[in-house]
Amino acid sequence: MDSFSTEQLDRQLGDWLRDEHWMGAPSGLVEDVFAQTSRTRQLRRWPIALRTSGVRSIDGSRARAWQLASGFAGAAAIVLIVVTFAFVVRSGRTGPATTPGPSPTPSPSPTVPGSTAPPTPVPTTLGTVGATSLDLGISSGPIGVTEAFGSIWTANLDEGTVRRFDPATMADLGRVPAQGVGMLAEADGALWATHQGGIGLARIDPATNTVVAEVGEDPPCGAPVAAFGSLWQSACDAGAILRIDPARNVVTDRIPAAGYGPLVLAGGRLIASGPAGLASLDPASRAFTPIGYTDALEPRFLASDGDTVWVMGSTELVRVDPTTGQVLATLEYPGARSISFADATGWLTAAGDGVVEIDLATNQVRQVIPVPGAPNVSHPTAGALWITDFSGGRLWRIDR
Repeated sequence: MDSFSTEQLDRQLGDWLRDEHWMGAPSGLVEDVFAQTSRTRQLRRWPIALRTSGVRSIDGSRARAWQLASGFAGAAAIVLIVVTFAFVVRSGRTGPATTPGPSPTPSPSPTVPGSTAPPTPVPTTLGTVGATSLDLGISSGPIGVTEAFGSIWTANLDEGTVRRFDPATMADLGRVPAQGVGMLAEADGALWATHQGGIGLARIDPATNTVVAEVGEDPPCGAPVAAFGSLWQSACDAGAILRIDPARNVVTDRIPAAGYGPLVLAGGRLIASGPAGLASLDPASRAFTPIGYTDALEPRFLASDGDTVWVMGSTELVRVDPTTGQVLATLEYPGARSISFADATGWLTAAGDGVVEIDLATNQVRQVIPVPGAPNVSHPTAGALWITDFSGGRLWRIDR
């Protein structure tokens, strides 16, 4: 194992994920790999979107399960992740989200070596809903996706870029070189991308489509969380939670968190999975307090709808009250990869099913959208649902 570099292992993981279909991988194998974070090297699972979650995982996520970013994720989640990769701060959600600022006029993007001509959107129908697919290239490896500054952004792990798209036309608005990116978040007028294949986070200026700062010296897992005037980033390998001042681009605190996975924000609390199950992190005391749900010891990913926590176990997705630890609902979805939320609706990506629409008022499935391939990280906006397919190198827009 010592004879392999981290970069070689990352490339191998990308190959395994992309080859999922023609390899005939056993059911659940890719999801398990997806649920790993920077701990891929030790083949340890992290508890999103997307351990992006993804998924480091979905959420999200590819190392220790985003959980999206998800896994916990970091490729992701990938999964991501969704931690992740979800987990993630978004506009148009039921839960806490940042409001996209005015869309600046970006300067021309830097040229990405080996980049191809902009892809052409292809309209189609999935079940009863309209959809559009965009082929980003089989070697792109998209994980995180979000809406910010009037655009749709994807973090492309294998390609080493963050791409920017027009949400109405899916036209390519720019490609920002950024190696090993996995999960995305918005804070302090900038887009932040985790280096799932490396260390720290990149700060991207939406006015110039360039990386203007690199912050942190630890491998991240899961998606960054904007809360309490800071950006919070789990660093599972280092056994720490990083508190970042997004205005000054510096790490202001490094909280000991051995055994804890990526964070989500639920009910005004920072929640993570750890040795005693779900626990709440107090920013002032820098200490974790168990909340009473002990089954979340090694979840595939965590996510938040703003008020409650969603925990993906081996086969079951569980909705939990972040204050009491009470189980509010359970859903049987063994292939679940990440979940995102908006307008009292949950959007669950699940291998073999596509995207499952869940009514949060009743915890019942409304419909299943048969998205082909291997959808992993989703992000809802006012008029559409955006989905990345890591193994297929594709971005989907689903009308809603």
